[in-house]
Amino acid sequence: MKIFTILVLTFFSFNIWGHPTSFKGSKGIMGYHSPLLTHNQINYSAEYWWAIGVHHISVPYLKNKSATFATSNFLLKRWNGDNYQANLYGVIGAGQSDLTNKSEAAGFGLIQFDIEDREYYFLAKHMNLVTDKKSDFYQNVIRLGIAPYIADFDGIHSWLILEWQESVINDLQRVDDLTPFLRIFYKNLLFEVGQSFNGITRFNYIVHF
Repeated sequence: MKIFTILVLTFFSFNIWGHPTSFKGSKGIMGYHSPLLTHNQINYSAEYWWAIGVHHISVPYLKNKSATFATSNFLLKRWNGDNYQANLYGVIGAGQSDLTNKSEAAGFGLIQFDIEDREYYFLAKHMNLVTDKKSDFYQNVIRLGIAPYIADFDGIHSWLILEWQESVINDLQRVDDLTPFLRIFYKNLLFEVGQSFNGITRFNYIVHF
């Protein structure tokens, strides 16, 4: 029974599509969009514990304010319980940032922890983009999710998610708000739509193949 549960959590969990690494040979395209910030990425998992990726962050309402970097993504630790799975991930990278008034070489780091079963989900993440002298961008995210029903493996899955997000982009903007999301997951396509209590509309998607 424990082996079956592990397989279910590994291959059919809704949250696996948002992980920095996935099963060997898989590719994922992810986009996180709002009027204040967009973050697009593509990852290729060479192993289940290691992937390479390309990220692009931009500020939609400001021209020529963006950053692009290549990353190496690692599954640092995985815990498989009787009815749950927990993961710890690390991501490091390097690239170019134009989030200030000049173009600079930049480094990127991310640490993420998540734990889930088929009904409940928790995620905590910290992401930081740094130049030689300071942080151009950092983000803290905490998410809590609950499934209103348990769908068949090949059915349409839906989740209710509450996300707290703190994002700071140089000296241009600081966002600290709470957003309820509706997440729909069907086969290899996942999307989320939500509006924060501060009135910010957010749309996220993930395609996995």
